[in-house]
Amino acid sequence: MDESFDLFLCNNSEKTDMIINIEEKRPFFPEYLWNKGTKIGIFHVYKKKDSIIQFFPYQTHKGVKLVELKNDFHEVTYYLCDKMDSPYVKSIGHDVYVESMQGVIFNLFRETFFNMILFENAMSIHSASVIDEDKAVVFSASSGTGKSTQANMWNRVLGCEVLDGDVTVCREIDNKLYVYGLPWCGSSGQFVNKKVELGAIVFLKQAKENNARIPSLKEKIGYVFSSTFSETWDEEMANRRAKITENIIKKAKIIEYSCNMDESAVAILKEFLRNSEY
Repeated sequence: MDESFDLFLCNNSEKTDMIINIEEKRPFFPEYLWNKGTKIGIFHVYKKKDSIIQFFPYQTHKGVKLVELKNDFHEVTYYLCDKMDSPYVKSIGHDVYVESMQGVIFNLFRETFFNMILFENAMSIHSASVIDEDKAVVFSASSGTGKSTQANMWNRVLGCEVLDGDVTVCREIDNKLYVYGLPWCGSSGQFVNKKVELGAIVFLKQAKENNARIPSLKEKIGYVFSSTFSETWDEEMANRRAKITENIIKKAKIIEYSCNMDESAVAILKEFLRNSEY
Protein backbone atom coordinates (compact mmCIF):
# COMPACT_ATOMS: atom_id res chain seq x y z
CA MET A 1 0.00 0.00 0.00
CA ASP A 2 1.11 3.56 -0.69
CA GLU A 3 2.53 5.25 2.42
CA SER A 4 0.15 8.19 1.86
CA PHE A 5 -2.59 6.02 3.40
CA ASP A 6 -0.74 5.73 6.72
CA LEU A 7 -2.49 8.75 8.28
CA PHE A 8 -5.87 7.25 7.43
CA LEU A 9 -5.41 3.78 8.93
CA CYS A 10 -7.67 2.87 11.84
CA ASN A 11 -8.52 -0.09 14.02
CA ASN A 12 -12.08 -0.28 15.28
CA SER A 13 -15.10 -2.52 15.34
CA GLU A 14 -17.41 -0.29 13.31
CA LYS A 15 -19.03 -1.56 10.16
CA THR A 16 -16.85 -1.12 7.09
CA ASP A 17 -18.21 1.42 4.58
CA MET A 18 -16.35 0.03 1.60
CA ILE A 19 -14.64 -3.27 0.77
CA ILE A 20 -11.90 -3.48 -1.86
CA ASN A 21 -10.56 -6.87 -2.96
CA ILE A 22 -7.36 -7.23 -4.98
CA GLU A 23 -6.81 -10.44 -6.93
CA GLU A 24 -3.73 -11.49 -8.87
CA LYS A 25 -5.71 -12.91 -11.71
CA ARG A 26 -5.88 -12.16 -15.39
CA PRO A 27 -9.63 -12.45 -16.04
CA PHE A 28 -10.84 -14.41 -19.04
CA PHE A 29 -12.38 -11.91 -21.40
CA PRO A 30 -13.30 -12.95 -24.98
CA GLU A 31 -12.27 -10.47 -27.64
CA TYR A 32 -15.85 -10.05 -28.86
CA LEU A 33 -16.70 -8.34 -25.54
CA TRP A 34 -13.92 -5.76 -25.79
CA ASN A 35 -16.18 -3.02 -27.14
CA LYS A 36 -19.23 -3.92 -25.09
CA GLY A 37 -20.94 -1.21 -23.08
CA THR A 38 -20.10 2.49 -22.98
CA LYS A 39 -16.61 3.71 -23.86
CA ILE A 40 -15.27 6.27 -21.38
CA GLY A 41 -11.71 7.33 -22.13
CA ILE A 42 -9.44 4.28 -22.01
CA PHE A 43 -12.03 1.88 -20.57
CA HIS A 44 -15.49 0.44 -21.24
CA VAL A 45 -18.31 0.13 -18.71
CA TYR A 46 -21.24 -2.27 -18.84
CA LYS A 47 -23.63 -3.97 -16.42
CA LYS A 48 -23.49 -7.69 -15.68
CA LYS A 49 -26.26 -9.00 -13.40
CA ASP A 50 -25.74 -7.17 -10.08
CA SER A 51 -22.32 -5.78 -11.00
CA ILE A 52 -20.81 -2.99 -13.06
CA ILE A 53 -17.80 -4.09 -15.09
CA GLN A 54 -15.04 -1.62 -15.90
CA PHE A 55 -12.78 -3.12 -18.55
CA PHE A 56 -9.50 -1.80 -19.96
CA PRO A 57 -9.29 -3.55 -23.36
CA TYR A 58 -5.85 -2.40 -24.43
CA GLN A 59 -4.01 -2.68 -21.14
CA THR A 60 -2.27 -5.98 -21.81
CA HIS A 61 0.39 -6.03 -19.07
CA LYS A 62 1.33 -4.35 -15.79
CA GLY A 63 -1.78 -3.07 -14.19
CA VAL A 64 -5.44 -3.82 -14.00
CA LYS A 65 -7.45 -5.30 -16.83
CA LEU A 66 -10.86 -5.42 -15.19
CA VAL A 67 -12.67 -3.93 -12.19
CA GLU A 68 -15.91 -5.39 -10.83
CA LEU A 69 -18.10 -3.00 -8.83
CA LYS A 70 -21.10 -3.90 -6.68
CA ASN A 71 -23.47 -2.25 -4.22
CA ASP A 72 -23.05 1.31 -5.55
CA PHE A 73 -19.23 1.07 -5.55
CA HIS A 74 -19.16 -0.07 -1.92
CA GLU A 75 -17.74 -3.48 -2.89
CA VAL A 76 -14.97 -3.57 -5.48
CA THR A 77 -12.59 -6.16 -6.93
CA TYR A 78 -9.46 -5.18 -8.87
CA TYR A 79 -7.91 -7.88 -11.04
CA LEU A 80 -4.15 -7.50 -11.38
CA CYS A 81 -2.95 -8.85 -14.71
CA ASP A 82 0.47 -10.09 -13.66
CA LYS A 83 1.17 -12.48 -10.80
CA MET A 84 4.33 -12.04 -8.75
CA ASP A 85 5.93 -15.10 -10.34
CA SER A 86 5.04 -14.14 -13.94
CA PRO A 87 7.78 -13.77 -16.59
CA TYR A 88 7.00 -10.05 -16.89
CA VAL A 89 7.54 -9.40 -13.17
CA LYS A 90 10.76 -11.41 -13.19
CA SER A 91 12.03 -9.48 -16.20
CA ILE A 92 11.66 -6.02 -14.58
CA GLY A 93 12.39 -7.12 -11.03
CA HIS A 94 10.15 -7.68 -8.01
CA ASP A 95 10.85 -4.33 -6.29
CA VAL A 96 10.25 -2.30 -9.46
CA TYR A 97 6.97 -4.12 -10.07
CA VAL A 98 5.72 -3.64 -6.51
CA GLU A 99 6.48 0.09 -6.61
CA SER A 100 4.72 0.52 -9.96
CA MET A 101 1.67 -1.42 -8.76
CA GLN A 102 1.44 0.69 -5.63
CA GLY A 103 0.92 3.66 -7.96
CA VAL A 104 -1.66 1.82 -10.07
CA ILE A 105 -3.68 0.72 -7.02
CA PHE A 106 -3.35 4.16 -5.39
CA ASN A 107 -4.92 5.82 -8.46
CA LEU A 108 -7.61 3.14 -8.81
CA PHE A 109 -8.61 3.66 -5.18
CA ARG A 110 -9.00 7.35 -5.92
CA GLU A 111 -11.27 6.78 -8.91
CA THR A 112 -13.45 4.25 -7.10
CA PHE A 113 -13.62 6.36 -3.94
CA PHE A 114 -14.68 9.50 -5.80
CA ASN A 115 -17.49 7.56 -7.48
CA MET A 116 -18.59 5.80 -4.29
CA ILE A 117 -18.98 9.03 -2.34
CA LEU A 118 -21.71 10.20 -4.73
CA PHE A 119 -23.86 7.57 -2.98
CA GLU A 120 -22.91 9.12 0.38
CA ASN A 121 -24.11 12.60 -0.68
CA ALA A 122 -20.54 13.82 -1.14
CA MET A 123 -18.47 14.96 -4.12
CA SER A 124 -14.81 15.61 -4.92
CA ILE A 125 -13.60 19.08 -5.85
CA HIS A 126 -10.34 19.55 -7.78
CA SER A 127 -8.77 22.09 -5.45
CA ALA A 128 -6.07 23.13 -3.03
CA SER A 129 -7.46 24.05 0.37
CA VAL A 130 -6.32 25.74 3.58
CA ILE A 131 -7.72 26.06 7.10
CA ASP A 132 -8.28 29.69 8.10
CA GLU A 133 -9.89 30.50 11.47
CA ASP A 134 -11.27 26.95 11.77
CA LYS A 135 -12.92 27.07 8.34
CA ALA A 136 -11.68 25.85 4.97
CA VAL A 137 -10.94 28.12 2.03
CA VAL A 138 -10.97 25.95 -1.09
CA PHE A 139 -9.13 27.16 -4.20
CA SER A 140 -10.34 25.47 -7.38
CA ALA A 141 -8.96 25.88 -10.89
CA SER A 142 -7.66 23.88 -13.80
CA SER A 143 -4.13 22.49 -13.46
CA GLY A 144 -1.44 25.15 -13.77
CA THR A 145 -3.75 28.09 -12.99
CA GLY A 146 -2.32 28.72 -9.52
CA LYS A 147 -4.50 27.01 -6.91
CA SER A 148 -1.48 25.49 -5.13
CA THR A 149 0.33 28.84 -5.33
CA GLN A 150 -2.56 30.65 -3.64
CA ALA A 151 -2.89 27.96 -0.95
CA ASN A 152 0.84 28.14 -0.22
CA MET A 153 0.70 31.95 -0.02
CA TRP A 154 -2.08 31.69 2.60
CA ASN A 155 0.13 29.23 4.45
CA ARG A 156 3.14 31.54 4.24
CA VAL A 157 1.43 34.91 4.87
CA LEU A 158 -1.30 33.94 7.35
CA GLY A 159 0.09 30.69 8.74
CA CYS A 160 -2.90 28.69 7.50
CA GLU A 161 -2.53 24.92 7.53
CA VAL A 162 -2.86 23.29 4.11
CA LEU A 163 -5.75 20.81 4.18
CA ASP A 164 -5.00 19.28 0.77
CA GLY A 165 -2.88 20.32 -2.21
CA ASP A 166 -4.98 18.91 -5.04
CA VAL A 167 -8.46 17.62 -4.12
CA THR A 168 -10.98 17.94 -1.31
CA VAL A 169 -14.28 16.18 -0.69
CA CYS A 170 -17.37 18.24 0.17
CA ARG A 171 -20.24 16.73 2.15
CA GLU A 172 -23.30 18.06 3.98
CA ILE A 173 -23.81 17.04 7.60
CA ASP A 174 -26.57 18.54 9.80
CA ASN A 175 -27.26 21.29 7.26
CA LYS A 176 -23.59 22.39 7.14
CA LEU A 177 -20.99 21.76 4.44
CA TYR A 178 -17.71 20.16 5.44
CA VAL A 179 -14.57 19.40 3.44
CA TYR A 180 -11.94 16.72 4.00
CA GLY A 181 -8.25 16.31 3.31
CA LEU A 182 -7.33 13.19 1.33
CA PRO A 183 -4.19 11.20 0.49
CA TRP A 184 -4.65 11.98 -3.22
CA CYS A 185 -2.88 15.34 -3.14
CA GLY A 186 -1.23 15.40 -6.56
CA SER A 187 2.39 16.47 -6.81
CA SER A 188 2.04 18.87 -3.87
CA GLY A 189 2.57 16.16 -1.23
CA GLN A 190 0.40 18.23 1.14
CA PHE A 191 -2.57 16.75 2.98
CA VAL A 192 -3.91 16.18 6.50
CA ASN A 193 -6.62 13.85 7.73
CA LYS A 194 -9.10 16.47 8.95
CA LYS A 195 -12.75 17.38 8.56
CA VAL A 196 -13.29 21.17 8.44
CA GLU A 197 -16.40 23.29 7.99
CA LEU A 198 -16.42 24.95 4.57
CA GLY A 199 -15.84 28.69 4.58
CA ALA A 200 -15.72 29.42 0.85
CA ILE A 201 -14.94 27.94 -2.55
CA VAL A 202 -12.82 30.29 -4.64
CA PHE A 203 -12.60 29.69 -8.39
CA LEU A 204 -9.39 31.22 -9.69
CA LYS A 205 -8.49 33.02 -12.88
CA GLN A 206 -5.06 34.39 -13.76
CA ALA A 207 -4.92 38.17 -14.10
CA LYS A 208 -2.53 41.09 -13.70
CA GLU A 209 -4.75 42.77 -11.11
CA ASN A 210 -6.58 41.20 -8.16
CA ASN A 211 -10.35 41.35 -8.32
CA ALA A 212 -12.96 39.25 -6.49
CA ARG A 213 -16.64 38.99 -7.32
CA ILE A 214 -19.68 36.79 -6.68
CA PRO A 215 -20.45 34.91 -9.91
CA SER A 216 -23.92 34.47 -11.37
CA LEU A 217 -25.98 31.35 -10.70
CA LYS A 218 -25.19 30.01 -14.18
CA GLU A 219 -21.48 30.56 -13.60
CA LYS A 220 -21.62 28.82 -10.21
CA ILE A 221 -23.27 25.76 -11.75
CA GLY A 222 -20.59 25.56 -14.43
CA TYR A 223 -17.74 26.06 -11.96
CA VAL A 224 -18.87 23.47 -9.40
CA PHE A 225 -20.12 20.84 -11.87
CA SER A 226 -16.90 20.91 -13.89
CA SER A 227 -14.56 20.90 -10.87
CA THR A 228 -15.27 17.34 -9.70
CA PHE A 229 -13.43 14.08 -10.36
CA SER A 230 -16.61 12.14 -9.52
CA GLU A 231 -17.97 10.62 -12.72
CA THR A 232 -21.37 10.00 -14.31
CA TRP A 233 -21.39 6.48 -15.72
CA ASP A 234 -25.18 6.19 -15.71
CA GLU A 235 -28.32 8.22 -15.09
CA GLU A 236 -28.34 7.65 -11.33
CA MET A 237 -24.76 8.89 -10.93
CA ALA A 238 -25.54 11.89 -13.14
CA ASN A 239 -28.59 12.75 -11.01
CA ARG A 240 -26.61 12.42 -7.79
CA ARG A 241 -23.81 14.61 -9.11
CA ALA A 242 -26.34 17.23 -10.22
CA LYS A 243 -28.14 17.14 -6.84
CA ILE A 244 -24.93 17.52 -4.83
CA THR A 245 -23.82 20.34 -7.14
CA GLU A 246 -27.14 22.10 -6.53
CA ASN A 247 -26.75 21.67 -2.77
CA ILE A 248 -23.23 23.11 -2.76
CA ILE A 249 -24.38 26.11 -4.81
CA LYS A 250 -27.24 26.79 -2.39
CA LYS A 251 -25.22 26.51 0.81
CA ALA A 252 -21.63 27.50 -0.04
CA LYS A 253 -20.03 30.92 -0.38
CA ILE A 254 -18.69 30.80 -3.95
CA ILE A 255 -16.27 33.44 -5.22
CA GLU A 256 -14.58 34.10 -8.56
CA TYR A 257 -11.12 35.55 -8.00
CA SER A 258 -9.02 36.97 -10.82
CA CYS A 259 -5.58 37.31 -9.30
CA ASN A 260 -1.83 37.46 -9.72
CA MET A 261 0.93 35.67 -7.82
CA ASP A 262 1.77 38.62 -5.56
CA GLU A 263 1.28 38.13 -1.83
CA SER A 264 -1.10 41.10 -1.80
CA ALA A 265 -3.65 38.72 -3.36
CA VAL A 266 -4.03 37.10 0.06
CA ALA A 267 -5.08 40.28 1.88
CA ILE A 268 -7.46 41.39 -0.88
CA LEU A 269 -9.32 38.06 -0.95
CA LYS A 270 -9.34 37.79 2.84
CA GLU A 271 -10.95 41.22 3.08
CA PHE A 272 -13.52 40.36 0.40
CA LEU A 273 -14.50 37.14 2.18
CA ARG A 274 -14.84 38.98 5.47
CA ASN A 275 -16.93 41.92 4.24
CA SER A 276 -18.89 40.81 1.18
CA GLU A 277 -22.62 40.28 1.58
CA TYR A 278 -23.68 36.85 0.45
